[in-house]
Amino acid sequence: MGSTALVQFVPGCGRTTSTTGRGKITFGSYADPAQNVLKEVFLPEFEKKTGIETEWVEADFSSWFQKAVNDGQTQAGAFDIYVLDDLWMPRFAGAGYLANLEELGFHPDTDFVESALDLGYWPPKTGPRQPGIDPKARPTLFGLPLIGDVQLLFYRNDVYASGPPATWDDVLRMARERSDPTKRQYGWVTRGVKGNPVVNSYFVLLHAFGGQMFEGDWKVAFNSPAAIEALEFYLRLLDYAPPGVAEFDSDQEGQTMLQGNAFAATMWTGWCGQVDDPNKSKVAGRISFSVPPKKVKQVAKLGLFMTGIAASAPNKQGALEFFNWFHSSAVQTQFARAGGTPCKVSAFKDEDSCRKSRWLPETLKALSIGLPSPRTADWYKIEDILGTALNQTLIEKGNAKRRLDAAASEATAFLKNAGYSAG
Repeated sequence: MGSTALVQFVPGCGRTTSTTGRGKITFGSYADPAQNVLKEVFLPEFEKKTGIETEWVEADFSSWFQKAVNDGQTQAGAFDIYVLDDLWMPRFAGAGYLANLEELGFHPDTDFVESALDLGYWPPKTGPRQPGIDPKARPTLFGLPLIGDVQLLFYRNDVYASGPPATWDDVLRMARERSDPTKRQYGWVTRGVKGNPVVNSYFVLLHAFGGQMFEGDWKVAFNSPAAIEALEFYLRLLDYAPPGVAEFDSDQEGQTMLQGNAFAATMWTGWCGQVDDPNKSKVAGRISFSVPPKKVKQVAKLGLFMTGIAASAPNKQGALEFFNWFHSSAVQTQFARAGGTPCKVSAFKDEDSCRKSRWLPETLKALSIGLPSPRTADWYKIEDILGTALNQTLIEKGNAKRRLDAAASEATAFLKNAGYSAG
């Protein structure tokens, strides 16, 4: 791995001196195996090509968030490049923690997947803006996609022998017909843990049924008739899910699929590489991928790994050089061929990449129709309120309207107190 280092946060840990003469860039990130090919293959290649050394510093998801926020607030300059969940982009760009990529000279080309690139702009290109932002302010590029993560439908092709389910009713019908709890065969598996996991699972159904989180100028809409219908359908699927899914997170959901105990789930692309590995999957070759089914419309949930150059980065030019190199179409194609999930259309369509990673065509389709979480730095609070209500509904296996109405009232009060019109 050359000089690329994998280290944990240690108090007082500083930057080492470059020995190449071209400087060094330090990445800060949360730990996730989806980034292994980047760390193990592409950072050493970048060092060899440019003579710029790299250091990779990582921690668990929540610890890295706090570390990055602290670095942004204090302008300490401990990092050149932040790896960010796309949910964090409004917070980091809005608070001035990220450098303006346009001012640094980065100019995106038309090969980027548009929905992925759009997550790097602040203020957002579409939708309402959070309080304090000039409604006439021009969207400016502060971040770039690193890994094109999106929720796909994972389904058993030996159960859905004629192809992926076209509608959510097809999923429910197959679950009814084929589930057999005595043999640990379930029609559906989902994440139910309160907060982000269950909200992400519900998100696709909500929008597929014609609902949305907000309408107009931040008016809470996740308790609309369509939203209630979506949650009640979710509860019907729950009848054919493993016991205890209200406490399932991504690991339990993914392992249920890989162990051959479920027929379908909406899961992140990070699981795709494991489904054909007989060391990890008991149903190797029997899981396929599709865009999530439709009801009123067909929707996928975006959840990209984003990157930004820290406003206090000691080596902004080195970081920019990495962005220009890694986000070139040629390197993105190499990334896809090595098993990574790219952010350029041409890389998704590369024949060699698609042979090695058979999920890429469906991933591109899902990204193209994907929707992100609402673009506000305050989404974390709304997500917590809604996620608690959804989890309680799963535990109770009922009370969808009552729980959503109560959550909507609490969310509306929070938003109004924070300066949103919320209606």
